[in-house]
Amino acid sequence: MMSTTLQLSEPFGTLSYREAGSGEPLVLIHGVGMQSAAWHPQIEALSRSNRVLALDMPGHGGTSPLPQGSDLPDYVAWLHAALTALGTGPVNLAGHSMGALIAGGFAVEHPELLRRVALLNGVFRREAPARAAVVSRAEEIQTGQIDLETPLQRWFGSSAADQKAQQEVAGWLSEVDLGGYATAYRAFARGDATYAGRFGGIACPLLALTGEDDPNSTPAMAQAMAEAAPRGSAVALTGRHMVNLTAADAVNDHLSQWLNQAEHIDPKEQEGHTMAKDMQTSDPRALRDAFGTFMTGVTVVTTHGLDGAPVGFTANSFTSVSLDPPLVLVCLANSSRNYEALTQAPGFAVNILAEGQKDISNTFARPSEDRFAQVDWHQGPHGAPVLAGTSAWFDCSMHKTVPAGDHVILIGKVEAFDTSTAPGLGYARGAYVTPAAEAEALAKGARLVVSALVERSGEVLLVDDGNGGLTLPQMEVGRSGASAALTQLIEASGLSADPGFIYSVFEDAAREHQHISFLCQAAEGAPKQGCFTALTPSTLMDIADPAMRIMLERFAKESHMGNYGVYFGNQISGNVRKIVSGS
Repeated sequence: MMSTTLQLSEPFGTLSYREAGSGEPLVLIHGVGMQSAAWHPQIEALSRSNRVLALDMPGHGGTSPLPQGSDLPDYVAWLHAALTALGTGPVNLAGHSMGALIAGGFAVEHPELLRRVALLNGVFRREAPARAAVVSRAEEIQTGQIDLETPLQRWFGSSAADQKAQQEVAGWLSEVDLGGYATAYRAFARGDATYAGRFGGIACPLLALTGEDDPNSTPAMAQAMAEAAPRGSAVALTGRHMVNLTAADAVNDHLSQWLNQAEHIDPKEQEGHTMAKDMQTSDPRALRDAFGTFMTGVTVVTTHGLDGAPVGFTANSFTSVSLDPPLVLVCLANSSRNYEALTQAPGFAVNILAEGQKDISNTFARPSEDRFAQVDWHQGPHGAPVLAGTSAWFDCSMHKTVPAGDHVILIGKVEAFDTSTAPGLGYARGAYVTPAAEAEALAKGARLVVSALVERSGEVLLVDDGNGGLTLPQMEVGRSGASAALTQLIEASGLSADPGFIYSVFEDAAREHQHISFLCQAAEGAPKQGCFTALTPSTLMDIADPAMRIMLERFAKESHMGNYGVYFGNQISGNVRKIVSGS
């Protein structure tokens, strides 16, 4: 199949591409050193059902190179110009290796032009040693020290299929423009985390596929990409880096299944699945975080299912509506497993949890065969289950249900209620708030320490602990409160930083204090004290405080995933509660 050329808008020059078939467009982008011909098994198989467009990446095949020093966003901008010139409209997009980085960036930046995205043998948040090695190779390539044999050794095994594909790949590598190769490799080396933190905003189906024995684009990376995206799935096939050639039939099968996935999802069909639609100007996770700054109470909403068994879920979307008649409302996700039971029930109860009932909140926020087996409850006057020990409860008849986007609003008429003097449990920024308990502890002289886990570009601000080791910026809380202490820590650092959310809470019995650590995102600029440092094993060894070291080890793992949890416990053991919405 011959290549076609097309003039792109300035400054991108000429695009070279291969085209076959008709139907929904499927755009393929190869990796560094390759060309569009490397997709020949996929072009042949998938053009039977799709219009396949295999593009030569800048500086490869017949496509004009980008300027030296270009980074991943420049390649994403090139792809946008290419699809605009091709007039494709929304596409299915698959990328291999460097092409996967471009495809992932495009999915983040241009969701309106995407139906589905597949990332083959992609890299995602490399570990520090791997990042250092690939950056070092990029620097060598920039000086003209280009070794095209070493990639072949990494990419292939000893099987017959591998050896046959290796001969093809060696031919394409021998034809590559060395300047285009060097520019692309530099962007590849620096781009593994450029868009990683924004995968939560990719609403379309995402397939992350790699080889089981790929040493650089590992199955763990594929799993991390899949878990970071709302509709992600991960696949690991037998093989190494060039599975589209060495395991072509299996890759084609998985791509065919991916192409048959629904672009949009009916939230009633998938329990616990949340996804943002038509949010081209907002990051859904950022929006959720912004909503989370509003401090709320914590409730458990209960009723009886169609089979008569009690059901319930944790909710903080509760408010009073009217005194005459007495009305209250709660919001229920369309994706909730309790959707049918609640929307068809004659009524429901809202149980406002007390400060000491965090365990009940967690019980009703997590999947469980019988949540009510773990709590004390009784039948309310109007028939809904009422929990014991709450701050208040309202037993309601169903007044009205109102569809509202990805939730339904349940409006209840209060038929009976009761209240107590127990202070209510609060919730803000992804963590529980117990103001009465904290005020009592401070009044009794209990020590409370706040630390700032200030993060930027995958690195954390660490300061001298005064004993030759490292620690986070921290200080004891005075009567002005934890928020004021955190503000002082940020101001003392000289950085502009978002106060963020509570990342870890633990009782340090050895030092007789409670420790709260806030995760804060910092803007550019040099700190007045300490320095930003990658959390490598050697750096973590310099953290003398074992509780803080364990916390930072957890953060290093979670930051690769883009998903965080809040730790509750002591300096020895506890549990991590993921920051997710209940149902």
